[in-house]
Amino acid sequence: MIGFTYKIPLWRAFLLAFGSVWLTACLQLPSRQPPSGEPATAPQPRAEAPVAQTAEGALKQPAAGETLTAPVLYDVLLGEIAGQRGRLDISGASYLDAARRSEDPRIAERALKISVFAKQPALALEAARRWVTLAPESLEARQSLAVLALRTQHQEEALEQFQYLLQHAEEGVDPYQALLGLLAREPDSARSLQVMAELVALRPEDAEAHFAYSRLAVHAQQWTLADQEIERTLALRPGWVQALILQAQINLKQGRRELARSGLETALKNHPRDTELRLAYARLLVDLDDFDKARAEYRKLLKEQPDNGQVVYSLALLSLEAGDLGEAQKRFEHLVEMEYQVQQAYYYLGAIAEEQKHPKRAMQWYRKIEDGDRWLEVQIRMARIDAQAGEVDAARERLRRVRLTHPGETQRMYLVEGEILSQIDWNEQAFQLYSGYLENKPDDVEILYARALVAERLNRLDQAEKDFRKVLKIEPDNVRALNALGYTLADRTDRYQEALGYVQRALAQTPDDPAVLDSMGWVLYRLNRLPEARDYLQKAYDKTKDSEIAAHLGEVMWAMGDRDQAKALWKAARKATPGDRVLEETVRRYQR
Repeated sequence: MIGFTYKIPLWRAFLLAFGSVWLTACLQLPSRQPPSGEPATAPQPRAEAPVAQTAEGALKQPAAGETLTAPVLYDVLLGEIAGQRGRLDISGASYLDAARRSEDPRIAERALKISVFAKQPALALEAARRWVTLAPESLEARQSLAVLALRTQHQEEALEQFQYLLQHAEEGVDPYQALLGLLAREPDSARSLQVMAELVALRPEDAEAHFAYSRLAVHAQQWTLADQEIERTLALRPGWVQALILQAQINLKQGRRELARSGLETALKNHPRDTELRLAYARLLVDLDDFDKARAEYRKLLKEQPDNGQVVYSLALLSLEAGDLGEAQKRFEHLVEMEYQVQQAYYYLGAIAEEQKHPKRAMQWYRKIEDGDRWLEVQIRMARIDAQAGEVDAARERLRRVRLTHPGETQRMYLVEGEILSQIDWNEQAFQLYSGYLENKPDDVEILYARALVAERLNRLDQAEKDFRKVLKIEPDNVRALNALGYTLADRTDRYQEALGYVQRALAQTPDDPAVLDSMGWVLYRLNRLPEARDYLQKAYDKTKDSEIAAHLGEVMWAMGDRDQAKALWKAARKATPGDRVLEETVRRYQR
């Protein structure tokens, strides 16, 4: 078989991604912007960025009772001028000199920022120390010093600052959450874990400390430690829902799927009204591929929280997975009313309309999508709908506009256009389209392969073989080209032994690929090795239930004398995929 693609339902791909969201959401540590004095992880800005503020502006309002001395002003001006000229090392050092002479914490803060951008950790550390000295109650200053001390291996100093931050957290802020936000970004996870271990040792009976330690261990993928700390957490605070959820996530991450399930089920029995717990359980069920139970749990959640957009969205996706298009449509329409995940809802409503054979309604939904991740895919879908409605010129113009506005997608749009033309049997136009592209990019493997497929349909076997061979010259182990060339030689010529060699090379690389298994079966059939052919074709059919594979398998059955079995197979395949060209041609040949 050539040109075979096993298609996942359009919503399944998104559902698979959605399933692990519950795990990621709780295992991820808090993300926040680095404090002003913390080493930047973003790309270094232009040299003038850290010193764009003038000396006059920086010192517009001196600290109370302070007068700028000449040496301080000189160092600040020197720092600004050096910064404007791209000499951040001199700029940071000059500002640090100014900070040593000044009692204004803003000068120390600025020295810190410039030294960080200049990648001068020693200067940055000294500036952070000066900033804390001048503004001891500044949490931002202490955060900066804590991170810099940790990163420059001043462990005791870092520990001292982290202790202060835990003891003086802002009202309403979880101190451990903020702490994890700092420690999680440290490149050396061993250092972060060591600091956390020392902090926990000072609070051995604090369940929240052990919980935070477990989360940091998860972040570092230290599973034994994560297990140990979450067990200690629950020993100190039995039944703590957040800890039970984290424990289930740790179990799932280590492949202990049933333990994760049973843990949350037991927790739910003890806390049947806990919405957070039920939501975690529902998400776990998605990860366990138990979609029916997950859907039931989301329905319970929806009764309690009818306007919870995430619950509605999850239930909509699960309804799609179950094939319940009616409920899915209702949920996505509700999302539009709620103004939650609206662009995604438009996309799925359009896809549902397509599935229900309502192309005009699908187009109405798709036209509402103006940008975002789905925009390109929607343009392709709309082009296909246009072509199926006979508006081929409109379809091609739509794709041409996409090529103009998204030059990085040019190759993909040519492939899509050619596929659309082939689907409506405009194979000559598809061939010309690909040939025009190859005039400028003669070694484009994807377009060469696509043109070869079209050439085969046009009975231009010499051109098809030439293109397949050129692909293999560029990429000798290209599985698709090996498989397609082998299949074509077996199906359209009598060069069966040569065909076998190509398919064997493809099969060695992808032994479970249904398309390659089908090709191998077909080559063996041509070589009259019927039992072997049947085995390969049966294996391929069991994987996909594809109608073309059914046509081949039935033909081998017929040749082996199992005519009733072949007829039954063809009948089932025709019912599942009515109108398939290869299958219908095969059935007609044997019913004469």
